Amino acid sequence: MSTTMTDSSPGGRPRGAWLTTSRRIALLVAVLAAAAVALFVIVVRDLPGLDAPFTLPWPVWVLAFAASELVVVHVQVQRDSHSFSLTYLVLTAGLYLLEPADVVLTLVAGAGLALTLHRRQFGLKLVFNLVQYALGACLAVALFSVMVQDSDGTGPLGWLAALAAVTVITVSADLCIFAVISLSEGSADVRELPRMLGLSLPFALGVAAIGLLAAYIAMHNTTALLLLVLPCVLLISAYRAYTKAQEQQNNLRLLHEVTSLLYNSDDATAALTNFLTSMRGAFRAGVGELVLFGEGDGVTTVSRSRDGQEPSALVPLRHTTDVEALVESATAAGVLTTRTGQVRGSQLDRYATQRGFKDAMVSVLRTEDRVHGLLLVGDRLGEVATFSNSDTSLLETFARHVATSLERGRLETDLRHVTELKEKLRHQAMHDALTGLPNRTLFLDRTQHAVHLAGRNGMWPAVLYIDLDGFKPVNDTYGHEAGDVLLQAFSQRLSDCLRSADTAARLGGDEFAVLLHGPIDEVGVQRVLDRIRGQLALPIDLGAGREATIGASIGVAFADAATDVATLIGHADVAMYTAKRNGRQRSVFYEAGLGEAAPEQPDPAAELAAALDRGELTVAYQPLVDLRTGSPTGAEALVRWQHPTEGNRPPDTFIPLAEETGLIMEIGEFVLRDACRQAARWVGSADDSVPLMVTVNLSARQVTDPRTVDAVRAALTETDLDPHRLVLEITETVLMQDREAAATNLGKLKALGVRIAIDDFGTGYSSLAYLSRFPLDMLKVPREFVDGLGRDANADIVTRAIVELAGALGLLTVAEGVETDEQRRHVAELGCDLAQGYLFSRPVDAETVLALMTGLDVAAPPADLAGGAPPADLAGGAPPADLAGGAPAPALATA
Repeated sequence: MSTTMTDSSPGGRPRGAWLTTSRRIALLVAVLAAAAVALFVIVVRDLPGLDAPFTLPWPVWVLAFAASELVVVHVQVQRDSHSFSLTYLVLTAGLYLLEPADVVLTLVAGAGLALTLHRRQFGLKLVFNLVQYALGACLAVALFSVMVQDSDGTGPLGWLAALAAVTVITVSADLCIFAVISLSEGSADVRELPRMLGLSLPFALGVAAIGLLAAYIAMHNTTALLLLVLPCVLLISAYRAYTKAQEQQNNLRLLHEVTSLLYNSDDATAALTNFLTSMRGAFRAGVGELVLFGEGDGVTTVSRSRDGQEPSALVPLRHTTDVEALVESATAAGVLTTRTGQVRGSQLDRYATQRGFKDAMVSVLRTEDRVHGLLLVGDRLGEVATFSNSDTSLLETFARHVATSLERGRLETDLRHVTELKEKLRHQAMHDALTGLPNRTLFLDRTQHAVHLAGRNGMWPAVLYIDLDGFKPVNDTYGHEAGDVLLQAFSQRLSDCLRSADTAARLGGDEFAVLLHGPIDEVGVQRVLDRIRGQLALPIDLGAGREATIGASIGVAFADAATDVATLIGHADVAMYTAKRNGRQRSVFYEAGLGEAAPEQPDPAAELAAALDRGELTVAYQPLVDLRTGSPTGAEALVRWQHPTEGNRPPDTFIPLAEETGLIMEIGEFVLRDACRQAARWVGSADDSVPLMVTVNLSARQVTDPRTVDAVRAALTETDLDPHRLVLEITETVLMQDREAAATNLGKLKALGVRIAIDDFGTGYSSLAYLSRFPLDMLKVPREFVDGLGRDANADIVTRAIVELAGALGLLTVAEGVETDEQRRHVAELGCDLAQGYLFSRPVDAETVLALMTGLDVAAPPADLAGGAPPADLAGGAPPADLAGGAPAPALATA
């Protein structure tokens, strides 16, 4: 007889961060293994055996033990299944006919063969069963040897010793099983131990008595053993026939009781829950599911009964991909009823693994007209590792009765009405009315389920907490209807960034959350974040010709064994607020201690607005040089923030924030007015023949905002500047984001008489189509290409191509970032018209530019300008790092 470890105990939540249930069991197995090895090496290995009248080869004993494990009687007691076999019959004979050490080794080897090849046990379960066999066998042979020392063991004392040895190994096995069950359940009920011993000891001693008889006969007359074969075969066959008849009778009774629930009940919901609960009991399974496909465009539903949980019926199934794949796989294979393990790597194996079922079997509900769904049972309670062929036959019978009920139409009609009503009510209760996304309640439920499942399979999920940056200005500027449109558009884009199994939810206001199912790591999360950022970069159409671009502060937290759902979401929330405090439009991964005792940080948006009001924003100018004459011909306006305590803040640290909050329009108008005013001064003080100009960068929002045209018109009128002297710079990326709005605005600006330049041409989308579509006047060759001239053949080729293309289209070219005489010579030889860079001058104040334009000598630029941060435009682009650290070039007038 043998009692082996069950698979049925539910995995409880680990109480410690590291010592999970599986690890506790593994630790127990390690301790038992160490005890078995120590006992074998110290005691058993040197024990003498009895003088056997004959010997059998070692492999014969291994096969005998393996064969004895194949004849098994399973007794189900609540959640536990005990396996009684003929192993102790062979063990008792081995005590007389084998050396003690050989008894242990052949028992472990034979049991290992049977458990792996026949019962398909692997991993921790197999190791546990072999360890408890080894430990029990060592104790048994040690006790037997002590009791029969100085005797041949054939008398009553020897018989008593053999029975005592079997008692010891049985008690040892039951204690090991009891310990594992206690660890799995999270509690120990000592009252269960006597019950287990009461089941196992009588059978074990009975089998041992037969083994004694076999050993006694073998020692005196080996041929007489044949007389035992026929009675044993007859007894086993009769018992198996009896148990099979009993099983069939019970199955017929259960089938009648369970299926009658579907026929006789007027309440479809109650009928289904009772049916699944009774069916689960019939198969001694932990879970039962009935998935029904709606007729036509009807909703697919799932009804479920699970051990330890309230049953549910007719719950709409949002993601049906796995179920449909399972049905398709079974239908294509022609095997409508199957179980896990029959075909390695089957769709059912994957389905069960994803849901944490240790085993499962499924039957497709199919009639002549169509497939109605599927019926599944899983998580067999007890020791049996998988369902048997007789179980699949019974499930097929259940499925035929369910399909027949559906085909008759009465049940399906009831289901359709109930489903429609429940779906409407459930959706209202569990989803956000505006966006259609799951609400906080449903999100918490799904997160709880994901964490619970991860506790069993180790595939831990991650949670993203998202707060939109820039939603309030849109809501305040355009109204609540526009704000609702923005939230709906973002919700759809957010859902498109996720896998079908993941969940996006609106928690309230402009806060969203995402559940990313495991297994997932930082790399996988970063891919999702990149997709979300990509969607956020695209403008959202608010209607009535209005558009908005928003950002998001995102916090990320990973689940683990020590984190419950509330803590997990709290961690993601803390990470999100950290991202918001650190400048917004950032993603922060939660780490231990994040957010604890964090100093109060000023709100970046409020700080930027206050800086604009206090006059902390200034405009610097970097001169443009005519490469043919070497004379200054204008300058580019660059915004600067002189913070009172931190000094100069680079534009790339506040321009994105200005875009997000809408302050970019006010900052842009400030720069535009100052640039036009200064340019008017330059023109008034210089020779009229000099074609002076000023260039101003337009941000993405300015290019598409209709108010920009009015702002430019007002600045030109206020300063009386010739519109031809104002050049507005935009980037390729801005043009490609919203072509229609950009084309409309640029056309209106062109009508005012201003000129349009493409900044960093060739580094964005570089679609040549817009060169003919948009009213352009100038192309600016990026620093990256200028820096590579003379060193990188590709840079030479690209720059030459840009210059020749501009010449063919009648456009001026400006080389940016010229720092050396060699670069100046190269761009001049290639045919560039204008240039700017540190070779000529760093960004300086307007007065210095005025002196340069009028031909006056000036000293080197002031340290705060010459040595300040390199230029960056309103779009937030930052120059290469080598410019920031280069030695100051001489001023233009003294170069």
